[in-house]
Amino acid sequence: MKYGYMRVSTTKKDSEGEFVQVFDLQRDALMREGVQAENIFEDRASGTREDRPGLAALLGVVQPGDTILVWKLDRLGRSARHLLEVAEAMKQRGVRIRSIQDGIDTGGDLGEFLLTILSAVAQLERKNISERVSAGIASSRADGGRIGRKKALSPAARRDVVESIRAGVSVSELSRRYRVNRATIYRTLTAERAAA
Repeated sequence: MKYGYMRVSTTKKDSEGEFVQVFDLQRDALMREGVQAENIFEDRASGTREDRPGLAALLGVVQPGDTILVWKLDRLGRSARHLLEVAEAMKQRGVRIRSIQDGIDTGGDLGEFLLTILSAVAQLERKNISERVSAGIASSRADGGRIGRKKALSPAARRDVVESIRAGVSVSELSRRYRVNRATIYRTLTAERAAA
């Protein structure tokens, strides 16, 4: 029997402006390959997450002689190691894995070899991306840049908050004045006291 697995981690806006995760591309590809809709399992999560109930359910129902189809290999494994563990476990149970876009079928020796190579390349690419991001952050910090979200209050506003509190202005009034929540005012006061 053919089973399908889909995973999405990105979102897009629907016609009402709400963010939704769309499986259409993957579902259509799986159904064109002969997978029945009731045999398609799905997860809405990052590939790096371990808790993927759809994948766990799929791995629990497949039997020897079955085939698991995925749109691309990166939909199945959260890392090269995990992908290879799943592939090896399925091989031992007599279950094939086919990737539609990658053209890989683990039913043969060549498929296993390509799976190993592609998984290693994918892992290397993720590592390279992580290293580039870390290098970019380090470079920005070295140039005096700031990483993270911009502070809600400017330095002048933070000084005004401290002076206003000393003058007896309430936290609620300052919250309304600067259009921030009360927690921001309290954090500003705590930070200024720590710096003094």
